[in-house]
Amino acid sequence: MMQAIHAERYLELVRRFADGQAAGAPVEVTLDELAQALFCTVRNAKLILRRMEEEGWIQWQPGRGRGNRSHLAFRMEPDVLLLDMAKQTASQGSYKQAFELIHRHGGGTPAKERFNEWLTGHFGYRSETEDGRRHVDMLRLPVHVPLVTMDPAQVYYAFDAHMIRQLFDRLVSFDAASGQVKPALAHAWECSRDATVWQFHLRRGAYFHHGHELTADDVAYTLERLREGKANSWLLRNVEAIEVSGPRLVTVTLAKPNRIFHRFLCSTAASILPRDPVQRDPEHYWLRPSGTGPFMVKERNEDRLVLDAHPGYYGGRAHLDGVVIALVPPDQGLDSQQCWERLVLDHDAKEQGREHGWPKLESLLQGCMLMTWNRNKPGPQQSQLFRKAIDLLLDRSLMLGELGENRMFAARSFRPDAHTALRHVRSDGEQAMALLREAAYDGTPFMLYTRRWHERDARWIQARCAEFGVGVEVRVFEGNECRGEDVLEAADAILYSLVFAEDEVCEIETYEQQGSFMNAHMEPALLEWAKSRIDLAVAAESVEQRRFLLQEMEDRLRDETQVIFLLHKKSNTSYKPELRGIALSPLGWIDFKDVWVQSGLGDAPLV
Repeated sequence: MMQAIHAERYLELVRRFADGQAAGAPVEVTLDELAQALFCTVRNAKLILRRMEEEGWIQWQPGRGRGNRSHLAFRMEPDVLLLDMAKQTASQGSYKQAFELIHRHGGGTPAKERFNEWLTGHFGYRSETEDGRRHVDMLRLPVHVPLVTMDPAQVYYAFDAHMIRQLFDRLVSFDAASGQVKPALAHAWECSRDATVWQFHLRRGAYFHHGHELTADDVAYTLERLREGKANSWLLRNVEAIEVSGPRLVTVTLAKPNRIFHRFLCSTAASILPRDPVQRDPEHYWLRPSGTGPFMVKERNEDRLVLDAHPGYYGGRAHLDGVVIALVPPDQGLDSQQCWERLVLDHDAKEQGREHGWPKLESLLQGCMLMTWNRNKPGPQQSQLFRKAIDLLLDRSLMLGELGENRMFAARSFRPDAHTALRHVRSDGEQAMALLREAAYDGTPFMLYTRRWHERDARWIQARCAEFGVGVEVRVFEGNECRGEDVLEAADAILYSLVFAEDEVCEIETYEQQGSFMNAHMEPALLEWAKSRIDLAVAAESVEQRRFLLQEMEDRLRDETQVIFLLHKKSNTSYKPELRGIALSPLGWIDFKDVWVQSGLGDAPLV
C-alpha cells in the first residue's frame, strides 16, 4: 500500500516537472517546489525522495549553497511504473484503487489498454495454492454493476438477486425448464382444497453458515419480517397468519385463495434467514450474512465480494472452493462486453488464440427493456395521444441496428415467446407527428431517468425524439438512487430492464412491488384494478385462466401506453472447454455451484 502511495507521488512529480521529457534527463527544481507539489513539509519531501532513490526510481542531486537549484532525474518510465502498481494493487484485491490509479494517471497513454489486457488474464478460473499447503479452485469475475443489498426482503436488481441465491435458500425452488416447483429447504408441502392453508415440512440437516440448524422458528421469523414494511412485502399481502406447528412444520393461512402460493415462496425475496443473529445485531449480520446456501461470505468490501464454498451444504458441496466478485467501476477498467463474453476464460499465455473455438452459451433473457410513464405528475406524458406518439416514433428495428451488442429483438410484451424473432413492432413517424399535433404538444421536454447501464439506449431515444421535435432530458443515476421517492415522483418516464426469474410471479411483482417503477407510476385506479385481477389470477384453477387474466393486464398497459415495450436482450458467455457445469440462470448469470473443471484426460476418448 505504501509503495502505491509513493508511486502516485512519483507520477505526480513527473507530470509537474518532467512531462514530455526523456527518462533520465535531469530537471532543475527546489525542495520548496517539491514540497509544494507533494503537499507536505520540506522535511517529509526529503524522506519521500530518499525512498524513491532506494526504489531506483529517481536520481537526486541536491543543490550546494543558497540559490543553487537541485537536479532531479526520473529514471523509471511513468507508464511502466503505473502499470506495475495497478497490477500489484489489483492482485491484492484492491480493485477500486487500481482502477483509480489508471484513471488518474493513464490518460493519453497505453497503460489503460495494457492493464485491461492483464485483467483479462487475471479473471477467470484458476487453481491456486492457499497458505502454501493446499490447492483451491477459484473463479474470479469482473462485474460492472454495484451490489446494492444482500437483504432478500429489499432486493430489486438481478445482480443482487443472483448473489443472494448463492448465499440463501428458499423453502421451495422453481425449475424454469420443467415449469415445476421442487423441494429445497422444505422437502414436502400441501395446501387445503380452497388453497387458503399451506403447510411446509422442513428437511433435517440444513445448516446455516454459522452452524445453526434450520428450524420452523427461522422460517416463521423470516416470513413475519417480510410481511411488513419491506419492498417485497407484496409476496405475503393476503397472509393472515404464520404458525410454527412443530419443530419442522410451518403453516401459513391466507385471506384469499392462492393456488400458486408455493411459487411465491420460490422468490428470492422469500430466502430464509436465521432468526437469532438477525434479531441480535442486524447491522453486524448484514456485513457478512449467514444463509443456508452453497456459498458463504468470506470477505466483503467496496472492492470485492469473496465467497467460500459451504462445506456442509445439504444439496452437496460446490465443486469450486470459492468465487471472487471484483466490483469494477462502470467508467473504468474492463469494457462491459469483457465482463460477460469473457468472464470464465482462462487466459494463460499458451491459451491465447484458442478463444474463438471455445463453446459459447447464449440465453434470451426472460424479460425486456421498457419505459414506464409517470401518470401521477403533470407533464406532456399525461396525454395518451403524446404517449402513443412516442411509441410510434421509436423504431425498434432501427434501434437494434444502430445499438446492436446484446439487443436481440423488438419487444411487444414483457416476455419473449416462440414468435418473438419474427415479430415486427410497428413504427410510423407520420402518424406520430399527427398525434403530437392532436395532443397540442407545445415542445415541453419530458424527463427520462435511467441507470448507467441503459445510458446508450436513453441517448438514442433522446436523439430519435429530437428528430420529431420532442425534447428529452436524460438523467443518469448510480446504484439505488433512482429508487428514492423524490426521483420516482420527479421522473416523467423511467427506462429500465426487467428480468423474470420466476415467470408469472415476477410478472405480478412488477405491479405490486413497493418502489418498483411501474407500481410508482401507475395511477391509483389502474393499480387497484391490477391488484384485483392478480387476486383472480392466483385463485384460478387452471394455468390457462391465470394466463388469460395476466395477459389482460398486460394488454391494458399496452392499450393505454402506460409502458412502452422496447427490446428483448440476450446474455452470453464463452468458456474454456475444460469447464463443465456452465449454465446461465434465469437472471442471466452463471450459477456457481455446479461449475467444475475436467482435467487429466484432455481430449482422449473414454473407453
